[in-house]
Amino acid sequence: MNNRNPKLHSFEEPADASELLASRYGQLLRWAIILTRGNTGKAEEVVQEFCVYIAVAKPDLGGVANLDGYLYTCLRNIYLSTLARASREALHLVSVEDYDSFAFAISANPAGDSLQRQNDLRRICSYAVWRKESSKSASYFILHFFHGYGRREIAELAQLPIAAIYNKLKTARSEVRLYLEEPGKLRIVNRETPPLPTLSWNLLSSQNLFRELRQTILDARKTDCLPERELLAHYRSAMPISCALLAHIVSCERCLSLIDRDSRRPTLKDREPLDVFGFSPERDGDAEDPAGMNFDAVRSSVRKKWARIHEHRPRTLMIALNGQVIAYHDVRSEHNRLSARIERTEKAQFVEVFSEQNVRLALLEVSEPPPDGPPLSLQRIALSDARWLELSLTYDGLGLQSEVTYSDPALSAAVIEEDAEAVLPFFATETQDPAGAFGLLPRLRATLARAAERLRAMVPASATAWALVLAMAVAVGSYLTYRHAQSRMDAAQILNDSIRLQNVNLQGQTEHQVLRIEESSSDGTMLAQGVVDLWRDGDGSRYIRRLYDARSHEIAVEWRNKTEKTGSRREGTDKEAAEMLGSPISQYWDQDLSAQAFAAIDDRAPELRAIDGGYELTRRGATRTHPQLISATLVLDRNLHPIRQIMRVRAGGEVRELRFIQADYERQPSGSVPDATFGPESDAISSARQGRATSAGRPRSLVGDVKAQQAELEIGVLYQLHLLGADTGVPIEVLRSSNGRVHVSGTVPTDVLRDEIGKQVSGLAGHELLDLRIVSSRDLRFVPGGLHGSVPIEAYEVTQPGFAADERIRRYFSAEGLSGDRLDAAVAQFSRDALQHAQRALQHAYALDRLGGSVSAEELGTMRLPAQQEWTGMVDSHATGLDAELRSLHAQLAAIWSTGDEPATMNREAMSIDDPVQFARVAAVLLRQVRDLNRHTGEFFASSGKTMGNTNLNASIQTIMDTIPLEQAEDVVAFATRLSRLERSQQISAQTR
Repeated sequence: MNNRNPKLHSFEEPADASELLASRYGQLLRWAIILTRGNTGKAEEVVQEFCVYIAVAKPDLGGVANLDGYLYTCLRNIYLSTLARASREALHLVSVEDYDSFAFAISANPAGDSLQRQNDLRRICSYAVWRKESSKSASYFILHFFHGYGRREIAELAQLPIAAIYNKLKTARSEVRLYLEEPGKLRIVNRETPPLPTLSWNLLSSQNLFRELRQTILDARKTDCLPERELLAHYRSAMPISCALLAHIVSCERCLSLIDRDSRRPTLKDREPLDVFGFSPERDGDAEDPAGMNFDAVRSSVRKKWARIHEHRPRTLMIALNGQVIAYHDVRSEHNRLSARIERTEKAQFVEVFSEQNVRLALLEVSEPPPDGPPLSLQRIALSDARWLELSLTYDGLGLQSEVTYSDPALSAAVIEEDAEAVLPFFATETQDPAGAFGLLPRLRATLARAAERLRAMVPASATAWALVLAMAVAVGSYLTYRHAQSRMDAAQILNDSIRLQNVNLQGQTEHQVLRIEESSSDGTMLAQGVVDLWRDGDGSRYIRRLYDARSHEIAVEWRNKTEKTGSRREGTDKEAAEMLGSPISQYWDQDLSAQAFAAIDDRAPELRAIDGGYELTRRGATRTHPQLISATLVLDRNLHPIRQIMRVRAGGEVRELRFIQADYERQPSGSVPDATFGPESDAISSARQGRATSAGRPRSLVGDVKAQQAELEIGVLYQLHLLGADTGVPIEVLRSSNGRVHVSGTVPTDVLRDEIGKQVSGLAGHELLDLRIVSSRDLRFVPGGLHGSVPIEAYEVTQPGFAADERIRRYFSAEGLSGDRLDAAVAQFSRDALQHAQRALQHAYALDRLGGSVSAEELGTMRLPAQQEWTGMVDSHATGLDAELRSLHAQLAAIWSTGDEPATMNREAMSIDDPVQFARVAAVLLRQVRDLNRHTGEFFASSGKTMGNTNLNASIQTIMDTIPLEQAEDVVAFATRLSRLERSQQISAQTR
């Protein structure tokens, strides 16, 4: 593509990119003014975007022969990309609260009312200022969204791990989104609804709106500032900053500045987010002479914007060709990969990667295909917190392949929650821990320290003074301890807080609770054991409760589903079941392990006892609903979540003790739990596996039946894609989410394939748990040539003499009697076949690796037989396909091996595969090997344009043959064959029962 670059004169290259941009800024601006046809404001914007690209990508300019030509081409590409910005923003409409910061939100140009957008920002600010007094998440949100602090800086301010900040910011955004959608319905327990924000019906400039919101935050300070030494003392310890102190800090410029200067960070005055984006959108198009522009101001703005991009965490990745999006998918895991094929490359100029907020993360110019250009172009971008993004453009036997890989270690980390101190302010502002309310104990220590300072001068009475200080400390500490104990040991308040916490957590959620139930005599002898399995919607509209005996036999069931169909049944077909139905367990098995159920036992206030890690609440004496009750004790953990209940009851003339112990607990969005879960016949899987118990003491299916259903649904989607030929070579990703759903997203070449995929997956069992986002190239408003019947242009000009294998292939076909045009055509076809064998082998290897990572060994073992057969069938199909492609490539290489020598042997490094875990490991190894094979094959048949001697040719062929993992592919085929035989035996056995 060198012919695309203008022939411009060269200058001596400065020492680094910054100096280079400084020396050429005037020239860059003049070029941009030409590109934008005299629009100076637009030209300045394009030049700044170019400078930011140089800062982010850090290209190596030392090896650029025509530096001005390179700079002009990059500048032109960025200008062309800005012309397509509107189409990218229309593709992904981002809500104002989902932007990284105020600066990103106000600088975006989405469709909609600008005044409404400004008022939404006022609503967000008003809500966050109100919420920060009871939630640390709101303070984190203010620091990040309005003040411009990065996640790591917030973690340092809060004295927490960065993963905790990452999760809390997501929580805060979800809460803000809910408030914007239905502000009247959001209420925090023990608090009023959020106050009505002050709105304006006059459109302000971005700077004035920012100053207004900044002042709103600073005016929300409710407490006095701590002395500097006392404030900084909090940052000399490892304790997290309390909610109240953090709420003060985010609204106090003085305190923030003290902490920032102590930590050597930019202060709030240095964080003017609108400066990040340079020229204001309200600015007129006329500007001063470009040659007279101050590059220092531009440099400062570019550095700040680079910092924003460096910190930016994309939620969606988009690949764009010439500015137009051709593929996208959501970021959902630690490692994310998106690819898109470009079959016609003659009009391809550049490829970019954008986030959903239109942030450019990478840009590569499309080079000429081999042998005139390199087979691989690569750009790797380092981001904050060990994250990275890599864009690659690869010419292979099927065209130009673009692929972006994004890694974010924080997405693999378990959710890190703060301690219970952060939970209680939600519900019990009157019973907060005094030390946690505003750092009271540190303040007490600081007060005593100041008293000691004053008493140092009293040398004659130093002993008396210190005795007085110690007496004061003991007295104050005892008083605070007494007050703290009294406030926290209020049994009724603790019980009410637990009830409120449960109600809030279950809004829109379904809980799945598994209890181990035990009955023992007064001397401790175990009389009976069972398991209670409960599914229940937070609003009580659906529930199902099952009782199992120690052998996992169902004893009783009660249910209600969406159709309001209710029912119950009891089964006592054997002696053990009959005994359980006649025991006290049968009278109390429907007792919920919850604070609300415990409160319903009696109106009298319970007794309260603090224990290690939580509280015990006890009620004593019989009640109207429980005349045989002696006592009931509910155990709460430190987060006020019920974990155990003990009931002592009379049974005839004896005393029995019933223990309800929580073995497993989880919550899922109610929309992800199908109504069939609440039917009495929904336990067919566990009934077929009676006796297979987990460590929790219940049937295996009760541990993960929803997870098994999710795994089966994922396999079902992959199988339908496989039948349609869309599981290889088509960028479609199938991922399970933590809320029980399966996300299917990607880009397909035609509307027909998109519609067929939708039709097939909609017929799957559990399809209501699918989030389907399949789009066609037409949907993305970009239709690459060759997608509607025309013949795609080949990426390689293999007929051009000079590629590495050319002479050897010609010698081979000349010996077959070919010459002239027939010889040229045979050489071209031979090379094309080799490249395509390697590329198709790579696609099969990708598919096997995905299957290996799609399900765990435990999930595969608990799946129904049809799902197992689908998984095994796909493994067998792709392993067989991989084996065939590898053998074909090996045969081609053996054919051009020099005469007189024995062909190189195939790779015989076998790896044992006895179970799905080993298969997953082998599949990952296979993928790496086939990647190497594809690269070596491309270099040998189409890359360098250089000829090789006979010895070097044989060495290259030997290298490729050594890379062919044929033995491993055979092992995978054998593994799939064994699984198929086992499944057929299971099927026959089931049919003959």
